[in-house]
Amino acid sequence: MGKILEITQSLLNAMAKCPAQVYYSRIKDLRIPPGVAARKGSSVHKGAEHIHRVKVAKGIEPPEDEATDATRDEYMRLIKEEGVFLTPEEQENKSEVLNEGLNEALSAVKVYRRHIAPTLKEIALIEERLFADIGVGLPLSGKPDVIVDATNTDLKTSAKRWVEGTEHLTLQPTTYRLLLKANGFGPLPSRYVILSSMKSGPKDKSLIFDEGVCCEIRSTDRTDAQEEKLINRCAAVAAQLKHGDFPPGPPDQWWCTPKFCGYTGICKYYGGNP
Repeated sequence: MGKILEITQSLLNAMAKCPAQVYYSRIKDLRIPPGVAARKGSSVHKGAEHIHRVKVAKGIEPPEDEATDATRDEYMRLIKEEGVFLTPEEQENKSEVLNEGLNEALSAVKVYRRHIAPTLKEIALIEERLFADIGVGLPLSGKPDVIVDATNTDLKTSAKRWVEGTEHLTLQPTTYRLLLKANGFGPLPSRYVILSSMKSGPKDKSLIFDEGVCCEIRSTDRTDAQEEKLINRCAAVAAQLKHGDFPPGPPDQWWCTPKFCGYTGICKYYGGNP
C-alpha cells in the first residue's frame, strides 16, 4: 500500500476530479502510465530544462539540436522505461501515434528555443522541488519550471489553444506563489508559456506560429486571499487522506471512460461499458 506524504497541485486536481482514481493509483499503488500527451509534455520540459541550464552556465542558448536531442532522449526513455497509456484506437496505430507525439514535442522545443529562450535574462531557479509547512498535517510541495526575471514561468504543451481566461483559474500559480514566498523569493507574479500544436496558424496573427506550433505568453497573478483559499483546499484534502475518504468523481465527465481512465476495469463505481 502506498502512502501520500505531501500535497501537490496535481494531487489537488486529481482529488477534485476523482478521489477514487487517486486511491487506485496512489494508495493501492496500481500505477497506470499517462498517455502520449503527458509524455510529450514531460519531454518538452526536459528540453526546456536543458536550455535553461546551458543558458545559466554559458550565457547563451544551446544549439537547437542539443535541445531536441534532450527532448527525444527523454521521450524515448519514458516510453521504454515507464510506459504509455494508449486507447484501443491508438493501439491499432501505435507507431504513428508515438511518432506524432515525438514530432510535436521536437517542434515545441524548437519554437521555445527560437522565440522564448533568447528573451530570458536572470534565471534564479530551475526545476527545484520546494516545500512549505502550511499547517494542515502534510507539507505543500511543488517544482516550478523556472524562475526567471523575477517571474514564475511555467511551460505548457497543448493540443489546442487555451480558452481565454484559463490562466486565471488554475491552482498552479497560487501553489507556486505560496511555495516561493516560503522559500525566500517573495510574492512573485506568474506567467504561462503555452505551446499549442496546430495544423494552421491562429486567427490572432500577433501570436508566434512556427513549426506547426502556436506560442503565446499569458500572465497571471495571485493574492494572499487566494493563498488562504488554497490552504483551505489543502486542509480538506489532507482530512480526506487521513480518513481514507476516496469517493468517485462525477460519472458523466469525459475522463470517467475507458478511453481516458485505465482504472475503469477494476473501479467499483464505474457503471459504463467496459
